Amino acid sequence: MSYPHRPGTGAGLPAVSGTESRRWTARRTATPRPITRVPMRRYEIMALTHNGELIDEVRAAPAIPIFESAFCAMARGTILHTDEGHVAVEDLVPGMQVATRDHGLQTLMWRGATHIAANPDAPEKGHALFRIPMDSFGPQRPMPDLLLGPYARILHRNPALTSLIGRDDALAPVSAFADGHSVIRVTPASSVRVFHLGFSRHQVVEANGLAIETMHPGPEVANLLSLEELRSYLSLFPHVSGISMFGPLRIPRLSQEACEAVLAA
Repeated sequence: MSYPHRPGTGAGLPAVSGTESRRWTARRTATPRPITRVPMRRYEIMALTHNGELIDEVRAAPAIPIFESAFCAMARGTILHTDEGHVAVEDLVPGMQVATRDHGLQTLMWRGATHIAANPDAPEKGHALFRIPMDSFGPQRPMPDLLLGPYARILHRNPALTSLIGRDDALAPVSAFADGHSVIRVTPASSVRVFHLGFSRHQVVEANGLAIETMHPGPEVANLLSLEELRSYLSLFPHVSGISMFGPLRIPRLSQEACEAVLAA
């Protein structure tokens, strides 16, 4: 953040001479510079605390990628399997039992939501969504078509990963698969509500039959935020008391570049 220059002994003032300098130096001030402000966004939070309290709030926090990535994974209408059958993501409530890929039914602890929209004045700066047509990744993967947010990660299996990370599966950003056919990058014409889900530990769930990861801040988030920003970030997750409460990543993540290299191999 920048601040206007404080007049003092004349620093920052235009050079003048003679009596005009003596007359005006103490009274003139430099032209104020604009103050840079971080844009804010409204984030919707539903969380189940460890004492059983259900929190349902809307909070304002910075509209920067680290914050937005915790909310922008699945578009409205995404279907997940629960102990009550198939339920749309917008109808899930913390406390419900949601099916995970490796750990069976798990209690949903947190559901975050926000709205993203196109930037008509600068489309390249707006958020994109990614449409995955039915069967793009195999039979009923997904089923039906799936619309994911800009920060979704898909569970990707590839033998080439073994030499890179020591296992054949990893979580890859959906944007790395965008080819105009199996994954189509789309610009929303109007505001779209997007969601993410959180459990007591990092999980993989099936969204319309396609395996994607649940919300996890990643091990580096504490090093990327100031103390004030970290407090603001953690306030969006009332079900945890600190970054360590998210636990470890169960499956490694690939960067956009690493994933594109593996896909091209």
